[in-house]
Amino acid sequence: MRHTKVFYTVFILACIAALQGCVSVHLRTANEYYEQFAYASAAKEYEYVLGKKTDRDAIINIADCYRQMGNPVKTEFWYQRALKLPNPKVEWGLFIAEAMMKNGNYEGAKQSLINYINLNKTDFRAQRMLESCDSISEFYKDTTLYTIAVLKFNTPSDNFFSPAFYRQGIVFLSDRMEKGLSKTTSDGTGKRFLDLFYIKKTDRGNWMEPEPLRGEVNGKFNEGPVVFSKDFTTMYFTRNNYVSNRAEKNSKNVNVLKIFRADAKDGEWIVKGPMYFNSDEYSIGHPALNSSGTSMIFSSDMPWGYGGSDLYMVNWEGGERWSNPINLGPKVNTEGNELFPFMFSDSILYFSSDGHTGVGGLDIYESNYLDGGWDVPVNLGAPINSSHDDFSFIMDSTGVNGYFSSSRNGLVDKIYSFEKHPPQLILAMKVTDSKSKAPIANAEVKVFSKGKLLKAYTTNSVGGLKLELHPERSYKFTIDHPDYFLINSEVSTVGIKFSEVLDHPIELRKIILDKPTIWQGISFKKKTFELKLTSGEAMQRLLTFLNDNPRVSVEIGAFTDSRGSDGDNIYLTQQRAELVVSYLVSQGIKASRLTAKGYGETKLLNRCVNGLLCIEEDHETNNRVEFTIKGIAKDSSLP
Repeated sequence: MRHTKVFYTVFILACIAALQGCVSVHLRTANEYYEQFAYASAAKEYEYVLGKKTDRDAIINIADCYRQMGNPVKTEFWYQRALKLPNPKVEWGLFIAEAMMKNGNYEGAKQSLINYINLNKTDFRAQRMLESCDSISEFYKDTTLYTIAVLKFNTPSDNFFSPAFYRQGIVFLSDRMEKGLSKTTSDGTGKRFLDLFYIKKTDRGNWMEPEPLRGEVNGKFNEGPVVFSKDFTTMYFTRNNYVSNRAEKNSKNVNVLKIFRADAKDGEWIVKGPMYFNSDEYSIGHPALNSSGTSMIFSSDMPWGYGGSDLYMVNWEGGERWSNPINLGPKVNTEGNELFPFMFSDSILYFSSDGHTGVGGLDIYESNYLDGGWDVPVNLGAPINSSHDDFSFIMDSTGVNGYFSSSRNGLVDKIYSFEKHPPQLILAMKVTDSKSKAPIANAEVKVFSKGKLLKAYTTNSVGGLKLELHPERSYKFTIDHPDYFLINSEVSTVGIKFSEVLDHPIELRKIILDKPTIWQGISFKKKTFELKLTSGEAMQRLLTFLNDNPRVSVEIGAFTDSRGSDGDNIYLTQQRAELVVSYLVSQGIKASRLTAKGYGETKLLNRCVNGLLCIEEDHETNNRVEFTIKGIAKDSSLP
């Protein structure tokens, strides 16, 4: 019996030793994979190890593996465990926040970012992430601008992304299994290396079966993204740096990306070689072309950028020569990553970034070329952007239809189509009395655009009116009511990108009969009825007022100072009033609406009466023109 117990004890100890030895082997293997950036293989081994025991380095490394592989759920899980280890690193809080945002947990991300920023106050990217968490609703404020749909040729477990327009369809990247292509898998992703596929769209809108691009472009490692010349005879594409099926590493033991050129010949693509501005030390990829093919924008992690990967531009100089790369600047580039550029109409740049304020992961942005540089990018918002990675946005020449890529429905990327709609712009006009602020019902509102009357409306019982406006247009309005002075107003929708209700309050001034008003700016040369040159603008304002208010009839009254005889002043002011009336009639105002009246010095505004010495400025106060509303016609067509 005693020998039996000894045997079992020895057996159990042997099993434990064997198990520990097995775990050690898996841990060594995992570490070797991790050192070689084989994240998928390393993560699998670390999962086994951590299922058997707790190991600090294994927890940290597996968290990084899943972060590099773009798995936000497992990234958050393992970094949460890492934070509980002794001496946690500050940046782990940032990695958790990134994962939480991708997982849609913005409150959790916000708290993690606050804790992180308290320890690292100079991380401006983290501050923008915190700003994003506080303004998520802004990215969902207009979900009517785009209708999106996942393309039916996507398969459930394969990656499909980075579409590029090509002939009657698109070329895209995929790791789907295909006869005739290499079956080698990437240790980094655990899936087959990416190749370029072409899929044709029929006239009826159906997609045919994808087929690999023909020729030399699909090799042993990753290919794409790609861009084509306008005539589809030249292609620039991204590829891992490799020679004779062997991946080349830089001084940091990293295999970088390069841009290659290929030319079409007899239905196949012949690789001409790498672009001269490539580097063996840093990555250059994701090419985009302008319409003439003379400017290229690409993404690169050159060490002298703003951080992560930035966007750069080169210009064609003839032959095989391109200019030195120029960074697109701090409005476009951030401490994060700017990737997957696309140029539309040579003046609009679409790209993806995880450094600007956004919904989470990579978001798609639009930047316009203005005054010699790229303007501050605008987030396209939902439904184009989601909490996951959204990228590779392309749009056809109509500016209405296109495609983009997203990982929103799982851990694999899919290609989506979109249709762009104009923003819904509603003008909400409220017409009120300028003094009492009471609403004015039945006011007539005429709408003009491009010099033409579009339609006339009337305000409702509470002085309101809602109108649907078109984007990128300028409108003029006349608001009129029989008891009020007409008013002109303008609204422009130029540059408004999102649906919006445009509040437009209008205040009308009530017409009061027999109340004289001084018309500032009309003045005459001393003791003459010759207008001063400075009176032109005031006369034009008076003409505009009468044209805008065709129902009113007015008296033009002229007044002078006390100098000179009473009779002479009456005559002088009558001539002045008649001169003003004559001008207005010559400009098309009906004479029946106008009365000229000279008042001489009978209505002085100050103490400067006959015999009292006054300075010139006080005398000039009494030299004036007044207009007085004498009647209102019900119909402006009446004389």
